Amino acid sequence: MVAEFNAYLDRDHADPAADLVGYRRHASWLNHDELAAMSSELRDAITSWLANPPTSDRGRHLLSPILFPSEEPPAES
Repeated sequence: MVAEFNAYLDRDHADPAADLVGYRRHASWLNHDELAAMSSELRDAITSWLANPPTSDRGRHLLSPILFPSEEPPAES
């Protein structure tokens, strides 16, 4: 991912603002069922766009979601 992003930035015409390039990071506390539901909803939202064929007015974009636990649940008191 880093190599592909650097290749984009190395283009003479790279314009991150105009190209809506972004890095977004969100943290949320989820139990296993909530995590599964969120993952399913995100997959559904993305999948509908993957069928778009290339055309003269479409550029190819990479979306690389990464999901991993960042903290242990708080201890029960």
